[in-house]
Amino acid sequence: MAVSFVGRSAELGVLRAALADAAAGRPRVVSIEGPSGIGKTALLDALLADVAGDPAVVVLRASGDQDERLIAYGLLGQLAHSADTPSARLLLGTDPAADGERLVDPIRMGARWLEFLDSLAGAVVVLAVDDAHWADRPSLQAVVFALRRLVADRVLAVFTVRTDDAVHLPDSLTRLTAGHMGVTVRLDGLDEDDLRDLAGTVGVDRLTVAAARRLRLGTNGNPLHARALLEEFPVADWPVNRQDDSLLPPPRSFRHLVGQRYAACRPATQAFLDAVAVLGLHAPVWAAAGLAGTDDPVPAVDEATAHDLLRIRQDQGPWSVEFSHPLVRAALYDAIGPARRHALHRAAARIGPDEAAALRHRVAAATGPDEVLAADLTAFAARAQDRFDWKNAAVHLVSASRLSTEPARARCRVLWALVWTLLRGDAAAAADLADEVAAYPAGPLRDLVLGAMAMAAEDPVRAGDLLDRAWAEAGSTAPTADPETGEQLHDVAAAVAVMQAIHQYGRLDAAGTVAWCERALATADVGAGPETSLHEVAVTYLVHGLGYAGRVDESLAAAQAPEALRLWLNPRSARAVLHLIDDEFDSAAALLTQVIGTATRLGILNTAAFSHAYLARTQWMTGDWDDALVNADRAVAINLESDFGFLRSAVVGIAVLVPAARGDWATAESYLRLLPRSHVRYERSVMALGMARARLGEARGRPADVLAALDPVRAFPLRDAADEPGFWAWSDLYSDALVAVGRIEEADRFLVPHERRAEERGRRSARARLARARGRIEQAAGRAAAADAAFGRALELIADVPAPFERARIEFAAGRAMRGWGRRRQAVELLMAARETFGRLGAVPYADRCDTELVEAGLATARAGAPRFDLTSQEQVVARLAAAGLSNRQIAAELVVSIKTVEYHLRNVFAKLGVTSRRQLADRLGPAHTEPS
Repeated sequence: MAVSFVGRSAELGVLRAALADAAAGRPRVVSIEGPSGIGKTALLDALLADVAGDPAVVVLRASGDQDERLIAYGLLGQLAHSADTPSARLLLGTDPAADGERLVDPIRMGARWLEFLDSLAGAVVVLAVDDAHWADRPSLQAVVFALRRLVADRVLAVFTVRTDDAVHLPDSLTRLTAGHMGVTVRLDGLDEDDLRDLAGTVGVDRLTVAAARRLRLGTNGNPLHARALLEEFPVADWPVNRQDDSLLPPPRSFRHLVGQRYAACRPATQAFLDAVAVLGLHAPVWAAAGLAGTDDPVPAVDEATAHDLLRIRQDQGPWSVEFSHPLVRAALYDAIGPARRHALHRAAARIGPDEAAALRHRVAAATGPDEVLAADLTAFAARAQDRFDWKNAAVHLVSASRLSTEPARARCRVLWALVWTLLRGDAAAAADLADEVAAYPAGPLRDLVLGAMAMAAEDPVRAGDLLDRAWAEAGSTAPTADPETGEQLHDVAAAVAVMQAIHQYGRLDAAGTVAWCERALATADVGAGPETSLHEVAVTYLVHGLGYAGRVDESLAAAQAPEALRLWLNPRSARAVLHLIDDEFDSAAALLTQVIGTATRLGILNTAAFSHAYLARTQWMTGDWDDALVNADRAVAINLESDFGFLRSAVVGIAVLVPAARGDWATAESYLRLLPRSHVRYERSVMALGMARARLGEARGRPADVLAALDPVRAFPLRDAADEPGFWAWSDLYSDALVAVGRIEEADRFLVPHERRAEERGRRSARARLARARGRIEQAAGRAAAADAAFGRALELIADVPAPFERARIEFAAGRAMRGWGRRRQAVELLMAARETFGRLGAVPYADRCDTELVEAGLATARAGAPRFDLTSQEQVVARLAAAGLSNRQIAAELVVSIKTVEYHLRNVFAKLGVTSRRQLADRLGPAHTEPS
């Protein structure tokens, strides 16, 4: 079955880089490895499509065949046939001019291959071998013999290999691909975005994010299996089991294959496999044995693994087993039959290791509405949300709704599930139920959920209207229970007030945020008291709102109150932001790191993304830019996965910081493309996007771009949050741009209120930035004494703040001014200090400006400072880790990327820096770049 080529941009980039190396006379050998159906051949085809029709490229292609492995030189025969030249026919001794003796020795045949490749010396030769694991060994040995002797030949050899069959390859080929000529590209499953693209190729135009997530989980992202499933089963026909998303309908071909293997097993093994399929994708052996009714499960485990149906895991504690692929489990589960499945699930519920597992099996065994089970699921959800496990709470509430006997109560459970889903930032999961909720009767809880969905989609007008209507219905009601559902209306009112607070936070309305948080806290405490999840969320946004309003002491008091300290998650992230704006970077980083771990474990996606982003901003301030890149990229990835538009501008704006400052325009612009202007409507998002574009404009030396980016911010009607020093450092950027375009008096008037507020707050880095901006205004106005004093004040304020980039910006501005005033010695001293910092950070555009000023100051050796290289941001991160001694696998784990991506970046780094080893790389970068984090 042909599989459309989607995604794989990084992997294709590795192949293209290898082809470019080969074209430049650096022969390369690439092994593309992965399981069956993962897209190895499709990737190879995509590379060959690049060179199709190019007269400068000769493609020799062959494929191994399981039935022809014993035919010596069968593979070479295919290659010779694809070349169809006299020299190729001579390769096998088939030319009539040959001596008639068939060459069967791999060494002699390899020598002939060298001669043949010499005959093609004017072209780039691409040797493409599909399913190399099934090729005859003599052919592979002969090819390896030839490839090992290439030095400057324009040859690229690409082999596709099935992972499980790689053991059949000659050791010589394995060593070759692992050596200096070799690159191994290991293919993993496609991600959700790629699967959505794949769905489009088979006529499924709008596969939802949630459906793509299920497809990845159920197929391991295997494009062959995913395509077969999409073609055979419409998405609407997929079974709905919110407690077990991995269960998808197995394609017919997969059912047949698994059925054959299952039928070959003994009855005891079949019973064991049925038990494991009911228990899940993996299970303890003892639990499966108990469910299967066997005292000795070892023979069953042995037989099931021999048929590649199960894998055994014995690395941690007692044995457990897992299916070799999620679709194996789906096929077996589907084949069990309803009656036996029902009985097995009921039995599994009795032996379940915990309440959640028991409930899951009770749900799977349910044959109709069951209000008792629905009530148990709802009670479990209530306990889950109290311990901030909002994902589990939502899953159990939706399951409860499907078992409810009363429609009103079912709707209520779905709506509360969506409240917790949206509070944790998973708009993609919530979208699955959007149409259902829109059809519900009007009511405050429905309007609350629809308003929260509009907020997640960056639609503040619709969100505000719906939330206002929800409050009008719920907030004015005395604390009573809904007669239909039994729902406590004060809980609904508290939830509406919390969402209103988040909405006002997005509008940068500090006073509104505080007011709604206070209402939420008062309303929530009427019900269950101060230990609820809603109380915690309200405290979080109260801290944010008070900080935006400049009520710093009250904000800190709210963040450090006993209940806020006990509620360890969201208030800590808000407290970390307060530490960040007060230049307490170590404590901010420590708090954010704690929150990241907990939020990730609980699946609270918006908090995880927010904390990764603000940790990146903290590291941006402290000069740990490589680490900032990693955390910013993780923040963006989490946000894209959750499709939570409300937070996207904030995380993307922070992700732009390092690439922009380093002159990595392509990466910065790629982030900004995630934010179409038409989708950015909340004021907080407008601010974040404006600052990102302004940073890029400043780095490029384009003041008009800075003004265009920040003019909408200047027009905001509500000023407290936008102008509070430290939260949004935009005023110095705007003032500098006004000066650069000659609007000096306007810059003077603009800056005064910002300076006054910063002095009142006493935040040193904010005051230092504004003092630098004041110095530039005074310098442009010709008031040298005032400018000198402003620059001196900026340097004094920043001296004790560990913010190297900000300090270097001040040193550069002051040095440039002093050069203009003829104070050469002081100018050079400041410019050299700034140049050293910019060089160490890799801030290429800023280092270039220092070089220009130093040359103007008459310093001919301006470029002899810290080394500076034309590396992208990703290349700088990989280079630093490699120079610090990390292996490619360790780097991939650290950066959460594939090994092949690391290899691709390292190849570029080596080429750009003119080095050939990690030791040379470390020497070239110097000690400042080689210390591991």
